[in-house]
Order: sequence, then structure tokens, then C-alpha cells
Amino acid sequence: MTHIFHGGEPVAQGQAIEAVPRYRLNFLRMEGSRVVFRDGTGEFSRPFTTDKPTERQPMLGERRTVVELLPDARPIVEESIYVVTHQMCVPGGWQDIGQANCRAPERLAGIYSGNGAGIEEVALRAVAQQLWDATNKTVHAHPYTRLAELLMKMRLQEGTGEVGGWDDPGVGWEISQLLEMSRTL
Repeated sequence: MTHIFHGGEPVAQGQAIEAVPRYRLNFLRMEGSRVVFRDGTGEFSRPFTTDKPTERQPMLGERRTVVELLPDARPIVEESIYVVTHQMCVPGGWQDIGQANCRAPERLAGIYSGNGAGIEEVALRAVAQQLWDATNKTVHAHPYTRLAELLMKMRLQEGTGEVGGWDDPGVGWEISQLLEMSRTL
């Protein structure tokens, strides 16, 4: 009998799994390097791989919210005190650009989107949104924000033949100035 693994658990041939909430499908068989499933609409196959999905690399200027437990905080019953840090992606890692503390229920530490959209706890999400709003001026004035815009313009080849277009020598000059100003090169 053939088995596959879903969520770290073995799934036998013919067994049903819940791939995402409220979506069940049956593992039917293996056909070469493909796995055949059946759901409510019919049979379909997907390539079989043992590789773990690769983590997406952050882009220059991207923002995120990191929620960590406050070190050495006094214990509170069913709650924790968190340090909420707003970060921006720069060459070599993440740069902290804003920070606040928040008291919220336990087990919420993690990495979330920049404005805290993935945070379910209202108080914690509000702090993340406040940090997002408070750091907007800092982020928009940061050299890497403009550098990311110029690099995207170059990649997409926007504005052919005009001043400020991807083929304008001034764009390359501005990129070199931003790299020098930010002490990257």
C-alpha cells in the first residue's frame, strides 16, 4: 500500500485528508512522479516532491512586524507582554524602525505582515497598525525605498525614451548616489 505524508502524518491510499479547512479530498494513487487525488469535482493530479517549499526572499524596502515576548517580564496569568517591532528589509537583513510594548493573550509571538493584518488579537493589531502609520514618513524618506522604486523601473523597463525612464542615464546615476548615501557601497 502506498503512503504519502500530509502535515507530518502518513496518509494511506484511499484515505481522505483535509487539505485546507472545509476542503476534503481522497488520495487515490501514485502515477510516476505525480499524486492523483479526488475531490467533489473529480480526479486531478499534482507533481510529487520531497523537497520542502523554499522560503520567499524578502525584497528591498519590504516591511514586517515582529512580535516577541518582553524579556524578564513579570508573569501574568493567561497574558503576556510583547515587544512589537516594525522592521524594513535592507541589504544584510532587517532594520528596526519602530518599537512599542503591548499586553495581550499568550502565544501570539511571531512574524506578521507590515501593518499587522495577520494578527487576530485586536489590541496587538492596533499597536502594529499604529507603528505602521508612525513609521511611514521614515520609510518613505529612506534611501532604500527610492532605490527599490528605481530598480523596479529598471526591471520592468518603464518609461522608454523619456527623462526618468529605465534607459535614462540619470536613473543609473541616482541609483549610485543612493547606494553611496546609504553606505551600502
